[in-house]
Amino acid sequence: MLTPSHWTYSGIPLIWSWIVFVSWSLIRLVKQLSREHQVSEMVLMGAAAGYLLLGISAGLVMNALYTFEPNSFALLDLPSQAITSNNHSVLNTPHKFAEINYFAFVCLTTVGFGGIKPILPAARMVSVTTSIVGPLYLTLMMGALISRFSSNSSSERINKESAPKDTQTSDHEVTTNKKDG
Repeated sequence: MLTPSHWTYSGIPLIWSWIVFVSWSLIRLVKQLSREHQVSEMVLMGAAAGYLLLGISAGLVMNALYTFEPNSFALLDLPSQAITSNNHSVLNTPHKFAEINYFAFVCLTTVGFGGIKPILPAARMVSVTTSIVGPLYLTLMMGALISRFSSNSSSERINKESAPKDTQTSDHEVTTNKKDG
């Protein structure tokens, strides 16, 4: 088996597989959104889904960090058996999984309630990275969507303005048709 025996019940392989899957899904979604030429309801829902996947990815990375180093974040109330145990897994304390995901979305949206604090340097780096990537995603995605929407609406406006000229027949064509008939 690829997993070391002391990690079998820690949740580390599960969390890393989630991170890979969700990150892969996010990358595929952003690539697909970049190929779309028109802004539609599906594109907007895809952009929102990408933002949520970004938050879930950050939460999974933070949970993996918490599993590796249980003192990464402050104000996480651990049950006494989890403190004395050597098995510090978010799978043993599922409410901690939810709290860390909550913290990931607080970082992603840059709200910063302050209920949970990153203590160790790795936790701080992940938190800051999440706080930078969240607004960056919104800025880049909104810029791309607005530019596509404005280019689509201006091209539609140009097509509507030029359409009556194309469908009208000239006086020469009308007189030619009358002579033939």
